[in-house]
Amino acid sequence: MSGFSLGNLKYVFEPKSVAVIGASRDPKAWGHVILKNIISYGFEGKVYPVNPKADSLLGLKCYPDVRVIPGDVDLAVIAVPAKIVPYVMEACVEKGVKAAIIITAGFSEVGPEGEKLEKEVVRIARKGGIRFVGPNCMGIFVAKSKLNAAFTAIAPKPGRIAFLSQSGAFAGTMLYWATMRDIGFSAAISVGNQADLELSDYLMYLADDETTKVTIMYIEGVRDGRKFMKALEYYTSKKPLIVMKLGYTSSGARAARSHTAAMAGRDEIYNAVFRKYGVIRVYEFDDMFNIALAFANLPLPKGDRVGVISSGGGWSVESSDALESLGLKLPPLPSHIIKELDKILPPFWNRRNPVDLVATVEPEPYKTAVELLMKDDSFDIIMLIGYGNFGRISNLPFIIPREDTVAKEIAELVRKYKKPLVAVNVFGKDFSNVRVFEENGVPVYLSIQKAAKVVRALVNYAQYLRSLQYKKPQV
Repeated sequence: MSGFSLGNLKYVFEPKSVAVIGASRDPKAWGHVILKNIISYGFEGKVYPVNPKADSLLGLKCYPDVRVIPGDVDLAVIAVPAKIVPYVMEACVEKGVKAAIIITAGFSEVGPEGEKLEKEVVRIARKGGIRFVGPNCMGIFVAKSKLNAAFTAIAPKPGRIAFLSQSGAFAGTMLYWATMRDIGFSAAISVGNQADLELSDYLMYLADDETTKVTIMYIEGVRDGRKFMKALEYYTSKKPLIVMKLGYTSSGARAARSHTAAMAGRDEIYNAVFRKYGVIRVYEFDDMFNIALAFANLPLPKGDRVGVISSGGGWSVESSDALESLGLKLPPLPSHIIKELDKILPPFWNRRNPVDLVATVEPEPYKTAVELLMKDDSFDIIMLIGYGNFGRISNLPFIIPREDTVAKEIAELVRKYKKPLVAVNVFGKDFSNVRVFEENGVPVYLSIQKAAKVVRALVNYAQYLRSLQYKKPQV
């Protein structure tokens, strides 16, 4: 982490005690919701509500001022009117608070007066060595600390994906989306105006966080370009980073400035920087999750050669177009694989890659085909399309035998052969095999096109890591 001074940033992620300054009786107030979220999510450290007009809140003793709290305070969550925040920050400095989260809006995002107020808060915090999140943010969630210090009605489940957002509303939407898809987070941070802690600081921390395997990030702009590039270089040498960067049009850039005081910058510069440091850029909301799920669960491919197994000829054609248009290779089937599949498939099967299993109903041929391609050096990554669809959608009077068992056995091949497998079920998630696949680490996508983007992202990042190895000086 040469060149970075994270100081007390660890207390944002790993506090042993939290004070909620501006805790409220009003169930709709930020201070009430955040206090309730911290308690209900099971934070195991000390929690101190601060409100001079209350003796207790949600069953906890309430303090009139942070300075009179009897114990140490690692993290202060500040949810008071903007004009009072400098006074509160002075009190935090006197108390020896290590870090803070400023939820309050009304700072640099609203104009010169707000910017002046924000600079004063920064000056006070730096005097006392306090690192802080925000202002103008939604708060944070950290799974390993059982800390949900965010203004949201959604409690995320623990997972291996970290999320950074310059937009509180976007962060809230992401949490809702993730909950609907049963996706967990290692951390979720609404960064706000980044008056002190910036995206770069969070990336440096998350690069060495053992609970985080991949980070997704929504950004509108950065303040310090050199610092940002340094953080990208460090982070992506260790873990994949997926970025949705908006504000790439003139109208979007103006909106970003009024939203979080972000300097959007020229989009071609961002693209060049992202390419240089192996960052995966996306433009659609669900692509962030689709790609992150693959990185969180699958090994990286050794190359760009894809083997496709499909239960229909049309899907074989679509996958061929989708993969080849993204620059991925579809090697021919080796003769020994053809011979093995000849034993279990009808004589009219296509004998090429993509493998068309000609509407096979039984699950075992799918497993056989996947394993044949998995263990062959001709293929680096496998795409499985349509497994388990037949017999469920056609109202035919049969049941696919042992489908769930075979789905689990197929998923176990990923660990056995250390090759990634992505599955596609175009009929939706309401299939038992989809649940089994995802519970066992195989992501399932609802379109071939989206799955192809995921394959391209896995290949791109693996190629980037290999390029770093080539650049290392030879001893």
